[in-house]
Amino acid sequence: MASPTLPRRGGSIVIVATALLSGLAAGALSCLLALMIKRDPSWLMLPFAFAIGVFVQWQGYRGARSAFAAAGAMLICLVYAQYLYAAVRMADTLGFPLRDTLFKMDFSLVWQMIQANFSAWDALTFVLTPLLAAGVAAKSPLRTQR
Repeated sequence: MASPTLPRRGGSIVIVATALLSGLAAGALSCLLALMIKRDPSWLMLPFAFAIGVFVQWQGYRGARSAFAAAGAMLICLVYAQYLYAAVRMADTLGFPLRDTLFKMDFSLVWQMIQANFSAWDALTFVLTPLLAAGVAAKSPLRTQR
């Protein structure tokens, strides 16, 4: 007979690592997909928010912990995708290799590039996607009966 309580899933360090790594991976993947299909990465963020919420829930986190982890991962995803996309724009504009641009670009230049290309849709994305990820992660999963 299965136990009704879930096993402990680790402490704060584990959940922070989960949020950090899933956010960075999703940010890089969304930027690569946006470059592949030649679209702005912000429209890809809604499916990624849903996927991050499901991933955090799949990891076994429930309730407020899962909501905070998913929202944090989504914010990391958004910031990292904007950073990568700014580096791509800079490298494309100046004709430099992307690898060199990523390692030589300073934060103030990245910030100016993000501000120049930040739209109302991007602002809406920064508000809605962490909420969506948190909502998906915090909801109780559907259980199959055996």
